[in-house]
Amino acid sequence: MQNYEVMDITLKQQKIISDPLRGQIISLLAEKPMTSKQTAVELGKNPGTIYYHIKQLYEHGILELDHVETVKGIVEKYYKAKTTLFRGPGGIGEEHRVKNRVPLYLSDTLMDDMQEEMYQLFKKYGKKARADKTAKIPCIVEFSITEIQEDKNE
Repeated sequence: MQNYEVMDITLKQQKIISDPLRGQIISLLAEKPMTSKQTAVELGKNPGTIYYHIKQLYEHGILELDHVETVKGIVEKYYKAKTTLFRGPGGIGEEHRVKNRVPLYLSDTLMDDMQEEMYQLFKKYGKKARADKTAKIPCIVEFSITEIQEDKNE
């Protein structure tokens, strides 16, 4: 079950979660606790690479240890994501600002689908905001998909 609480993070944590592979790990471990090996299998990645990323996410407070099992003498640590929603450090007057960034791997089709769904969501909330007489906080709501360059050494 996903935790939809917003987690305030530091600039260092923001950098740690900005990697698309780490974003996939966070999303996967928000669904259910897994070991680094199970996560690697699910993502089709090298177990050593996934172990490294899980260790970084854990050490920087993004993941937490859910439980430990011993199977045939081998200790298996199950990690889970604390949340999938993050708010980076903000300046004065940004107490109502929520900025969520989710690194993903997308195809052109998925990007088009996401853009259409976000457009429909904006329309829906625009209509709700016009009808809600208590809506008094001026906001700019943005949506963008930005392609990033991956480190090819992983």
